[in-house]
Amino acid sequence: MILNTLHDYVADVSPSLIITATVGLLMFMGLLTFISSVSEDVLPGVPELKGFPVLGALPSHLINGIPDTINRLIAIGSEGISYANVVSNVLVSVHEPALVREVLGYPDEIASREGDTSGGRMSWSPFLTLRRMCGQLSLFNYAGPGTRQQRSVYIREFNSNKSNMEKFDSVRRIAKDHADMLVADVDDIRYSADNFAIALWGETLYGNPHQNADDKVLNLSNTIMDLAGDPWPAIWYYIQLLFHIVSPGQATGSEAKLRSRVVEVVSHNIAKLEEYEAMNPKAPLKTIRNLSVNTGGGQTGRLSKVASEFANLNLFGGHHSIGLNVTWCLIELDKHPEQLSRLMGEIDAADTTDFAVVNNKMPYLDAVVTETNRIHPTVHATLRVINRETRLASASDVGKRDVILKPGMMVFISYLHLHTSEKFWGPDARQFVPERFLEPGRYNKEKMPLMSFGYGPRNCVGYKFAIMAVKVYLITLLKTYKIDLKDHNHEGKLGTLLEPSKPVAVRATRRT
Repeated sequence: MILNTLHDYVADVSPSLIITATVGLLMFMGLLTFISSVSEDVLPGVPELKGFPVLGALPSHLINGIPDTINRLIAIGSEGISYANVVSNVLVSVHEPALVREVLGYPDEIASREGDTSGGRMSWSPFLTLRRMCGQLSLFNYAGPGTRQQRSVYIREFNSNKSNMEKFDSVRRIAKDHADMLVADVDDIRYSADNFAIALWGETLYGNPHQNADDKVLNLSNTIMDLAGDPWPAIWYYIQLLFHIVSPGQATGSEAKLRSRVVEVVSHNIAKLEEYEAMNPKAPLKTIRNLSVNTGGGQTGRLSKVASEFANLNLFGGHHSIGLNVTWCLIELDKHPEQLSRLMGEIDAADTTDFAVVNNKMPYLDAVVTETNRIHPTVHATLRVINRETRLASASDVGKRDVILKPGMMVFISYLHLHTSEKFWGPDARQFVPERFLEPGRYNKEKMPLMSFGYGPRNCVGYKFAIMAVKVYLITLLKTYKIDLKDHNHEGKLGTLLEPSKPVAVRATRRT
């Protein structure tokens, strides 16, 4: 009876801080009943971030967030690796390029984004939270032989010059439409860039550039991203799992409500796709339909499983990298007028209506975008959960001979640290210097880790499309307006993504 009453009361309540604080003590007592005592020497010879008995680094992890935990681990791991206990989990930070490349190169059988949660093992992986909110996301979570085949379909659609050339005119049209909508005083240019990116994805996938009416997609996307990077939803889920309020993998009440919003938006987009197809029977297939056809679906009707999952994924995984990259480019160019002048010279001299020119014949534009992604990577960190015991072979390169990663360990990797460490990039590591990618011999690919879109078998399958979109929208803005930031001091805020800490207000003066 008690459990039934608890279920009725809790199942549909949002995981607010007030509620989680109220049940916090109960949560800890519950955890203590099923965890084993944690070894004092989980990784012999590897620095440990000390915490509280049994709870380990959990309190600071919850109070200050995952980015703070990663930064503290990096600070104590001078040889490229360190770890912390968080209740029954072990969080490992690898931050030496050789170690990072090895971990990111592991096949799914050894390490994946979710890991094995059978047997009630608690996992802090944000990808588990994403799955509960959005459903199965094979591109993120699936481990198995079909992964490579699925990825090849995405790569052909988004990372091939042929496919992107076919999308180029559409990208230019939407960029112009959104640039023309800017007013003289823009409260937050990121909002404008995000709206461009959402419209672009809507047109590319469904023939519906207006999918973000009333900010429906943007608000939903932001909510999903915020929750995915927050450890509290995982705690809320495990509390309910502990009391049998939810079954393993089942969404909590608040997650189920969010999931229904995802279904609503995706269903609306599919309806718009079918409407577009009915009105344009001879037009080339839209991208979501191409993905469906190439993974077993028909040219009309219901989408394939892979295409349906991508429709869910795109709600939160498509526009942020484009919108934030454009925003950070404008921030850096505002701070560095000489680089802006050089870029404008290249833009004015180029035929920016030609895909081949924009794609690979504007070296300074490429350098500006690459440098922006280096010091402001949208996805600033990632993780892998160890599935099978394995020896970290490259640890011997940093003086650690026997580092054994065991099932359930979560390995965090900070791209931001790799991109901005003076150890790898020299004394100007944190400075905006696009020229580093143009001057012969200055950029050493092996010694200077650049992983803005990931690395290994799980790197981004759509980064070339995203970069093309960034370049086209940036060109369009800079050719149409003189953009002046009203506040020249913008710092980064580390959450799920690396975002400006405040709105980026600009004055846009139309060029004559």
